[in-house]
Amino acid sequence: MSALRRGLDFLLGFVCCTLLAWLVIVLAWQVISRYALNQPSSTTEEMLRYGVIWMSMLGAAYATGQGSHLSVDMLRDRLAQSGKLRLDLLIGAIFILFAGAVLIYGGMKAVNIASRQTSAVMQIPMSWVYLALPVSGGLMVLYSILNLIDLSRGVTHHVDLEEIEMKGD
Repeated sequence: MSALRRGLDFLLGFVCCTLLAWLVIVLAWQVISRYALNQPSSTTEEMLRYGVIWMSMLGAAYATGQGSHLSVDMLRDRLAQSGKLRLDLLIGAIFILFAGAVLIYGGMKAVNIASRQTSAVMQIPMSWVYLALPVSGGLMVLYSILNLIDLSRGVTHHVDLEEIEMKGD
């Protein structure tokens, strides 16, 4: 399982970093074409918009795997170790339900609806853009399952901000 997690982390991290580098290049070209050449590129705005959608959805899946998703730790901090474990198991189960129902099921409905549309400038199928929802949902489910397996083995992926702050001092 750890080999699967490492491979998935590497692949997803590589894709997100590559996508970010590509977005920076596209943004630089947009600025240069608009202000230096006085001929704004019409495709860069759409590329950036759809690239940010994909990057944020894949980044959310990666954060799920790392246990660094947004959370409020007020309740978790007040629990004993066994309570923290139960809470982490509950959160993993909720992630699976959310990703399955909203991102995968709802995302596939959105992909089907958008399959009849194309983007205004680049003329790409809008289903490609909406495909970010079920793809990230599937990755979140996979990561959540891996997290639950790790929790059953006593390994946690929860990021504790207080520990990070103490290491920084």
